[in-house]
Amino acid sequence: MPLPAAVFFAIRPIVPATWVAGSAILLVGLILAFRRDIPRARGLDKVICLGPVFFAAPLAVFGAEHLTITRAMTVMVPHWIPWHLFWVLFVGVALIAAAISIAVQRMAGLAAALLGLMFFLFVVLMDVEGLATIPRNRFMQALTLRELAFSACAFAFASTLANDRWRPAAQRLATVARYVVGVIVIFYGVQHFLHPQFVPVIPLEMPLPAWIPFHPLIGYGVGTAEVVAGLAMLANWHARTAATLLGIVTCVVVLLVYLPILAVYPADIDVGMNYFGDTLFFGGALLILAGSIPPQHRQPSPAAAPMAAKFQNS
Repeated sequence: MPLPAAVFFAIRPIVPATWVAGSAILLVGLILAFRRDIPRARGLDKVICLGPVFFAAPLAVFGAEHLTITRAMTVMVPHWIPWHLFWVLFVGVALIAAAISIAVQRMAGLAAALLGLMFFLFVVLMDVEGLATIPRNRFMQALTLRELAFSACAFAFASTLANDRWRPAAQRLATVARYVVGVIVIFYGVQHFLHPQFVPVIPLEMPLPAWIPFHPLIGYGVGTAEVVAGLAMLANWHARTAATLLGIVTCVVVLLVYLPILAVYPADIDVGMNYFGDTLFFGGALLILAGSIPPQHRQPSPAAAPMAAKFQNS
C-alpha cells in the first residue's frame, strides 16, 4: 500500500519542488495573460493566448526534476558525452529560465529558439539512438516524435516574435513546424485507433486507469481529433483553427483525465505529475503553433503576435 501523499511531500524534495515550480509559473502566466493579451484578442484567438502559459508551466516542473533528482537523471545522458552531472544541472536551469522568460514575456523569442534547439538536440543525441536500438517499439516512436513536436512548436513560437529582419525566415520555419506537427498528430491518432486502451493524446505506455469511464470514447475520440487536425494542418485548410481546436481538446483531456490521475497520485512523479505535465505541455505547444499560422480570409488578430510587439519594443 502506498504511503500517504503527505509523507512523500515530507521526504522527497522533488515532489514539493515540482508542485511549487509549476504552480508558480502557471499562476504568473495566467495573471499576465488575462490582464494583457486575452482582452485584446478575438474569438478562438483568446485561447491561443493561453498557449505560452501552458507551455511554460511544465518546463518549470521538468526543470525542478533535473535539480532535485540530478544523479538519477544522469543515466539519460549518452555515455560518450562527458560531465553527466553538469549537463543535467545545466538543462534544469535552462528549463526554469525558459519557463520564466516565456511566462513573463521577457526575451521570450530567444528563450523559445534556444528551447527548440535543445529539444532538437535531445532527439538527435538521445532519442534517435534509442529508436535505432528498438525501432519497432511504438512507445519509443511516440517519445521521439513528442520531443520533435516540442522542438518544432518552440521554433514556431520564436517565429512569432521575430523582428523584421528575420521574419521571412521565421515564417518559413513556422511552415515547416506545421508540417512536422501535422504528421506527428496523425501518427498519434492512428495509434489511438489501434490501441484505445492507453492514455490519450500522446500514446505512451500507461493504460487508462479502470476507474476512468468511457475508455473507447476517449481513445477513438482523441484519435479522430488528431487525425482530422493533422490532415488540416498538412493541407493548410483552416490550419490555424484546426491546431487551436486540437489544443483545446488536449487541454480538456488534461482536465478530465490527467488531473484526476494527478489527484489520485499527487506524490508519484512518474504516474501523476509527468503525464499531466507532458500532456499540458503538448496542449500549449499546439496553441502556440496555432498562433504562428496566419489567419485565413481576415486580418490577423492581436493574438497572432501579442508578444511580438512587446518583444520588439523592449
